[in-house]
This record gives sequence, structure tokens and C-alpha cells, in this order.
Amino acid sequence: MAGVMNDPNLFAKGVLLGLGAAVPIGPVNVQIARHALRNGFASAFCLGCGAVTIDVLYAIVTAVGFERLVQNRILEDLLRISAAALLTYLGVMCIRAEREAWHNDLIDRGAAPVTRLRAARAYLTGLLMTLLNPMTLAFWFMAVPALAGPSGADRQNLLLICSGVFAGTVSWVVFFAGTLAWAGRFRRNWWLAAADAAGGAALLVFAAAALLSSLRAFL
Repeated sequence: MAGVMNDPNLFAKGVLLGLGAAVPIGPVNVQIARHALRNGFASAFCLGCGAVTIDVLYAIVTAVGFERLVQNRILEDLLRISAAALLTYLGVMCIRAEREAWHNDLIDRGAAPVTRLRAARAYLTGLLMTLLNPMTLAFWFMAVPALAGPSGADRQNLLLICSGVFAGTVSWVVFFAGTLAWAGRFRRNWWLAAADAAGGAALLVFAAAALLSSLRAFL
């Protein structure tokens, strides 16, 4: 209880941490944008929820003092290599989707309905992209311990931090996915093609950066 009384703004700081993890442009936001423009809000929201799940999980891990368990060089390199492989795959899929956008009349077809399988795939994509992102690990393992301090394991402090993180990340997902889904109502085929091409290129750049970072560790 003393920890909470010493820092009554812990929830607000958790919100800022959540926004700090969610807002910067990265692979997950690239995919959220593509899903929102192509398939609407529900698909993008499911993907964002996968990312939110990992953000909250990392907030818990760091707040209770278990961050050292994953601060391992070998594990970090494995994450980078896995992230590079996943981002390369998603980047190639974006390039293929870009060709489809040019050659098929996606506007008349409309957004694909979000079935349970599509929702699960979107959620899993967001989950894996965030789980394998070394930058996400670095953010949480530096930011949350510095915020929580020695009282971070206090249950009430932990609840406030993680509730704030959840509120911040979900708020961003709803805002970002909702805005682009609304913009997608006025979409054109060249919009979708451009989004896929830009998204694919961005994901391949992220993949190359992760691979290069891992290779430097071996040199």
C-alpha cells in the first residue's frame, strides 16, 4: 500500500509506457495499417490485440523482477534471427498482395469478412511479431524497472502499471486501426497496392536490420 501512496500517478505512467511501446512506427503498426485498409477494423484490431498481449506480459515480467531471465545473449540472438525470418515472410506476402491489388478488382469485392480463423491468424501475427521483436524487449526491460523501482513487485503497484499499459496500448490500437479503417472506406486499388508495397518494403528493411544486428554479435 505504501508503494501506491508514494506514487499515485503510477496508472498514468503505465498509460504513457503503453503508448511509448505502441505508437512508434514499427512492423506491427505497418501490419495494422495494411489490415485496416484491406480488411477493415476488426482484422486490424485482432492483430493489435496480439501485440497488446505481449506488451502487458512484458510489463508483468519486468515489474516483478524477472527480466534477467530473458536478458541472455543467446536468446537475444535467437529472437533476432526468428524475427528476421518472420518479417521476411510477411514482407514477401505483402509484395504478393501488392500484385493482387493491381490485377484484381478489390474495390468491388469489398473487404474480406473477418471469420474466426482470420481473426485468430491476425491475433497470432501480432503476438509473434511483438514477441520476437528485440526492440520491444529492450524497451520493457529498461523502462518498467526504472519506473517501478524496488517496489515494482508490490501487487497493487503491478496492477496499476499493467492496467495503465493495457489502457495505453489498446487505446492506440483502437485509434490507429479505427482511423485507417475509416480511410479505407474511400480506398482505391492503387491505395492498397501502395500500402502493400510500402508495407512489404518496410518489413523487409526491419528483417534486414534484425539479421544484421544478429550477425554483428558473431563478428
